[in-house]
Amino acid sequence: MKKRMLIVAAGIGITLGGITLSSPIASQAAIDADIVGVGQDPIQNVVPFLAGNILDSSKEATFIGPSNAILVVNGQYFRENTNGVFHIHLPNYLDVGDKVVTQFISTSSGASSAARVYTVASGTTIDPLVAPGATRVFGSTRPNSQVTLLVNGQPAGSALSFGYGQWNIAPHIHIPQGSNVSVRVTSINNGYSHTLSSPVYKVTTPNPGSLPKGPQLVQTVTDQSKDIFFIATPYARVTLLGTNHWADSAGIVHVKLGTTLKAGTTLTATMVDDFSHIREPLTFTVLSSR
Repeated sequence: MKKRMLIVAAGIGITLGGITLSSPIASQAAIDADIVGVGQDPIQNVVPFLAGNILDSSKEATFIGPSNAILVVNGQYFRENTNGVFHIHLPNYLDVGDKVVTQFISTSSGASSAARVYTVASGTTIDPLVAPGATRVFGSTRPNSQVTLLVNGQPAGSALSFGYGQWNIAPHIHIPQGSNVSVRVTSINNGYSHTLSSPVYKVTTPNPGSLPKGPQLVQTVTDQSKDIFFIATPYARVTLLGTNHWADSAGIVHVKLGTTLKAGTTLTATMVDDFSHIREPLTFTVLSSR
């Protein structure tokens, strides 16, 4: 399948080929976007920082940067932000491997930042991981799709993903230890023409008492942080400081802090996914910015 590159500058999208993915960072600088150099205008010193991934199963993406900027993505201007957090809705689904080039434009000077390239990742997953003898398998993909479960390459059940892309399948065979499981996905309404595939997962017995992987921090949290971002599963509920927060279709949870936190404070985030599975809690410590 031919891959596309979306070059975005001053609102113009150009299709090209080939470029490597920039890896996200985890640093205090990330809350003010990614620092890349020294320019005459502060906007020239940053590039858009992506929380999590751009998924082929989601039209949502969250970028972090300066509040006095316009974010340009896929040939569109995005002006609305909250303290430099741009939660955007893409006009259409992208495909795995597509390259998306993003950029900031200063609202005061008109200067542009350097571009940053991100690669679209697969949002077709099986999660939680499958245990031997599982009677139901869960996961995410694009909405309005036919999902077929494959066990060692052979069909073992199917279901539809309606509305928001979540699905669950009751296998019609016993799934043994060591099996390879995956899903194959096709559109039921001609929304897309190609077949989507998940990674291949190995069936293993979980450790007794262990919980599936829970939320993960997008970046470090300091005593100057105004926001906390978690990567979770799509539409999961994450609870922090006694308040519930919900992930978007890309699995990003945005917690807006009413006040800054004291360095050394230890916090625990708990999570329940969209299928009511309790996930492993995440405990982290607020760092000093000094």
